[in-house]
Amino acid sequence: MNNKERKAFVIKNTKTTVAIASFLFLLSFLINDLNAEGAWSSSGYYVTKQALGALGIGLGFGLASVIFTNPKLSQSVQTAVYLVTGCIIMAGIGLLTGMIPTDKGLLRSALAVLLMLVTAFIIWGLSYSRQKKLAQRINLELEKRGN
Repeated sequence: MNNKERKAFVIKNTKTTVAIASFLFLLSFLINDLNAEGAWSSSGYYVTKQALGALGIGLGFGLASVIFTNPKLSQSVQTAVYLVTGCIIMAGIGLLTGMIPTDKGLLRSALAVLLMLVTAFIIWGLSYSRQKKLAQRINLELEKRGN
């Protein structure tokens, strides 16, 4: 993979991860508003901090996808490095923006971190499954052409 292809790969993945993070940000605010029966409010740039946090998380996971362009590493090592990097960035941003409610006690904070990690692994699992099916289809098509 040359530098131009590597750059295009990372940009494509970053756009996707920012879109997913933005969707989850919007969904969380819709759920909060519905739970508050339309009376939900915030102050002190809370929504702005959360929006910037979602953008940062999307960028963190998207830019970390550069690891998948390194052919010297096995797929499992690439995946581990990618998920660890993305989750560390997500946890750091969560602490900075208040997504992890440290003022509500250890249990609530741990639950928030666990929910963030589960969400990251679900999204990764869905993406992996989709890519695996695509690779199988491509391989099947190549086999048909080869015969």
